[in-house]
Amino acid sequence: MADNVDLQAREREGRGKNDARRLRAQGMTPAVLYGDGDGNTVLAVPTKVVDYTLQHFGDNALYDLSIGGAGSATARVVDVHRDPVSGRLFHVDFAPVNMRERIVITVPLAVAGTDESPGVTEGGVLDQVAYEVEVESLPGNIPQELTVDVSGLELNENLTLGDIPLPEGITLISDPEEVAATVTPPTEITDEEMEAAGIVEEPSDEQAEEVEREEGTEEIPVEERETGPAGQNLQP
Repeated sequence: MADNVDLQAREREGRGKNDARRLRAQGMTPAVLYGDGDGNTVLAVPTKVVDYTLQHFGDNALYDLSIGGAGSATARVVDVHRDPVSGRLFHVDFAPVNMRERIVITVPLAVAGTDESPGVTEGGVLDQVAYEVEVESLPGNIPQELTVDVSGLELNENLTLGDIPLPEGITLISDPEEVAATVTPPTEITDEEMEAAGIVEEPSDEQAEEVEREEGTEEIPVEERETGPAGQNLQP
């Protein structure tokens, strides 16, 4: 787990779309820190810091929020709003974190060892079925991602979530029988399926030459052959 991210936040004084637009023009993103029974705190946070952290460390990064004269808090992102076209941050929601209290979080899964998999070497296709897993952990032990090692997978074998080794202190919450990755034989497409899909296979050069030879030697009926003077045949 990466170190906590220092985030200098400030309480927002204004409200509404105009204030939010002004903040974004200043490189700040509107945000909310949910309260623990004391109400929510409306904030403005540096866009570059939060955006970089989200892209490189995901949603499970922890932030040490310094809120001016209002104190500080350790928090994590629980919701992100982005512009659907540009992807620019529009709003971020934070929730306070008790570092001594275990929480359930979702962690991304990454696949490693594909090139060493015997099944893939034999021509099989690796299919990553699960892309994230739910685990329980103390906030300070949250892994950035978990790795599915498929280097030993044979053809028609699979790995489940229960096969993934977990760091000490991490408990699996997802179904351990859920398939994480599998290696299957390559799909063979029949001529009928290709024809139904409108796929026409181009003939090889040898096949094309054979067709041309057959067409060139096709017998022409006698009555259709060209004749020369005195009824002499011009066709061999």
